[in-house]
Amino acid sequence: MSSQSLMDISLPISERSVTWPTAPRPELRRRLSIERGDHVDDSDLFMNVHTGTHIDAPRHFIRGGAGAHEAPLEALIGEAWVIDARTPKDLTAQALRERWPSGRVERALLKTDNSRLWHQATRIFTREFAALLPDAAQWLVEQRVRLVGIDYLSIQRFGDPPTVHELLLGAGIVIVEGLDLSAVEPGCYELLCLPLKLVDCDGAPARAVLRRRA
Repeated sequence: MSSQSLMDISLPISERSVTWPTAPRPELRRRLSIERGDHVDDSDLFMNVHTGTHIDAPRHFIRGGAGAHEAPLEALIGEAWVIDARTPKDLTAQALRERWPSGRVERALLKTDNSRLWHQATRIFTREFAALLPDAAQWLVEQRVRLVGIDYLSIQRFGDPPTVHELLLGAGIVIVEGLDLSAVEPGCYELLCLPLKLVDCDGAPARAVLRRRA
């Protein structure tokens, strides 16, 4: 598998990263510095676990739910469909049904108009992003998907009750948020998404890549 065959769909992390309004921006502090006379460069990183590309663990919304370290690797690696969901902004069950591939889909990555937001000159959070409505989340549960990803920092609309998260996480579906699908054409791929093994945590940053399937 060559590096040219891989598509990185994860967001870079820096102090310029777009974050949820209530979350701090990442801070990368150089604790030791070769330029200052130390033998090594050694840095400390401070950030919210839902920064950039990340998974939501059930514990994020469900009392006593599984932590990020318990995320099933089998759901995070395997065949995935990138689905063109660039309209409408509020994704209903009908909107997904109309765009759904034929046959079994275990992992669905929703490419919406959100992906273009990552490449705007202004690095600010927008509340008007595309997201799932509750009936779409219920439909995904009925399709028995194992993983669903979206290209902004939440899979549900800003300010909505947590119904979408509760439906998906309660059904054992892994949620991946903060994807960048701007350079990815809809179709079938192999997904490799590995979150940090943060014990009992409500989420974890992840590196996600795709490889086109023959």
